[in-house]
Amino acid sequence: MPTQPSSDSQRSEAVEDLIDALRLFTVESDVFVDVFARAHGLGRNDLNAIMWISQGTRSGHPITPGELAARLGLGAPATTGLVDRLEHAGHVRRERDLNDRRKVIIVMQPSALELATEFFVPLGRLMHDTVADVSAEELQQVTGVVRRMIAAVTTARTNTSR
Repeated sequence: MPTQPSSDSQRSEAVEDLIDALRLFTVESDVFVDVFARAHGLGRNDLNAIMWISQGTRSGHPITPGELAARLGLGAPATTGLVDRLEHAGHVRRERDLNDRRKVIIVMQPSALELATEFFVPLGRLMHDTVADVSAEELQQVTGVVRRMIAAVTTARTNTSR
């Protein structure tokens, strides 16, 4: 009779622990983000849109309304309404793409980026402090695993919406 669990069962348990931790992280993150959304009169889709738009703005690869619709799983009319609301509130603006004048891109207004930074930077600092004793190599390994899990969720979402 073995005194140690088999490596297969240890691995399976470790994967389940990781999945549970990611679920809890997701829920806690959602609650944290909802505090920000409510404080600024934003809905969940509004906030998710702001996240994608700000990422595009910061990376130098602004998002188009069509790309935003695909990422949020919304139709064109709903996406137009959402961008209209965000633009009216002063969070984003539509611009013509300098490389292709037929294309419209959505970019964050500086005031909206400042507002989000004010709210989310303290969380980022706390997260940095929390893993201060973890090596760069361990962080890279964990990042790789989390990115694979994100890809799995994206695949499941894509398969579900077909």
